Amino acid sequence: MTNENLLKEDIPIEQPKGKELPPKDKELEEMEKEAEQKDTERRNADVYISQEGFVETQVFRGFTEISQVYYDVSARDGIICGGYVRYMCSPRLDPVKAGDLDVFCPTQEVFDTLKKMFDLSIRAETDVAITYNRGGSDNRYFPAPPIQLIKPIREGKIVANGSLEEILENFDFTVIRCGLTSTHTAMVDADFDHDETNMVLRLKNIHCPISSTLRCMKYAKKGYWMPPMHVLKLFLDWDSRDQDYRDKLIEFLKSANEGKGLSKEDVDELEKLMRID
Repeated sequence: MTNENLLKEDIPIEQPKGKELPPKDKELEEMEKEAEQKDTERRNADVYISQEGFVETQVFRGFTEISQVYYDVSARDGIICGGYVRYMCSPRLDPVKAGDLDVFCPTQEVFDTLKKMFDLSIRAETDVAITYNRGGSDNRYFPAPPIQLIKPIREGKIVANGSLEEILENFDFTVIRCGLTSTHTAMVDADFDHDETNMVLRLKNIHCPISSTLRCMKYAKKGYWMPPMHVLKLFLDWDSRDQDYRDKLIEFLKSANEGKGLSKEDVDELEKLMRID
């Protein structure tokens, strides 16, 4: 047979067989696949989906210190909300303590009644709140943190009066959207347990992107953190504001930064800009 004929004939070519893995390597491969699958399942389980609304939770600590304030305030239809209630209901073993005790008023009448009731010297007063000095041990509210009596304003989208749920819906971070409902229970945001456990600052309401950023910095010092998507919300909110709002706020902050100082009228205007949507 000529070389030419050999080239024309179809001669089957034997394909090289793949190298068989030894039994031990196959077992290792299966273990790696199983480990990868479990890792994927764990990552998927870690994805938390934010919830809407409010739920009831229990009080774990801190009631004794504020018991006299609670009994006096609740008897006059006042409501204790915010950071101290977060501390009381936190699922963490060693939660961050609150620096003050915020008392809200459903109506102007309740505010007037509580203002007369608190027999304490005033440390500071703005058009938003009255902050009282703690006082000495001869005062019945002595064990409690400094009391802040919040004025029942309703300006723009700012709501500091009405029902407990109306007031809480106006708070920015989920970890402080909580209010005391009895000596042993509180109403909290549906995301409260998850976010407080993980010290997450989840935004659900923005009055002003600058004030929320400042509050974020305050909580960051306590160990909380804000996810990037919520940081982005602050930038988007700033971009959505009209130019006049932004110019005024920038000018006020520049004046304060340059040491020029702000008049009382300037401070009042700045506070309004920081709380009106």
